[in-house]
Amino acid sequence: MAWRIKAKYYEACNCELGCGCNLSGFPTYGMCEGVVAFSVTEGEKDGVDLAGAKVIAGAKWPGAIHEGNGALVLFIDGNEEQQQALVPILTAEDPGLPWEILASTFTDIHGPFFESIEITETDGNPRVRVGDKVDVTWQAFSNPVTGERHEPHILLKDGFIFQDGLIGTTSTLRVDADGVTMEHPNKNSYLADVEWSSENRLAAV
Repeated sequence: MAWRIKAKYYEACNCELGCGCNLSGFPTYGMCEGVVAFSVTEGEKDGVDLAGAKVIAGAKWPGAIHEGNGALVLFIDGNEEQQQALVPILTAEDPGLPWEILASTFTDIHGPFFESIEITETDGNPRVRVGDKVDVTWQAFSNPVTGERHEPHILLKDGFIFQDGLIGTTSTLRVDADGVTMEHPNKNSYLADVEWSSENRLAAV
């Protein structure tokens, strides 16, 4: 059950810029809908090398995330050993943050589906796709006076997903997969480098 992951993390949601969930615990419009994705740069679970594996999750909650009753559609891109290692992590069968908390908020789970995930980057703006089912393009801010790239950050000292997130927006945020649908361009986004492991447990928080 021991595992560890270092990854590039991507998040985009329907909240206004900055995302009220990380400030007051409640989303801008009363419900939360968004996409989180990560690409493993380094990691392992019981001897299985997880580097290169990718994950995308489209999630919807009728209220705040901590109130639960969420729907999740989950995609995993990796070899067979990586797939078998990641599923119990993402469903909290093998506990550890952040998925130990996130998994507990879902009552309707679609997948996991094992499909190719494409992550590309143009001018520092990533795009994540799963065929025609998920398409999210992150967009950095520009200084309105100089036109230069503007990179505000949010620092979350006790953040269980990330502690330092680059705030941006999106030019595209669309999900239409197995009955889970959403479309929220031009809202909030984060990019971060994360480190997660089975050593960080909910019981220890």
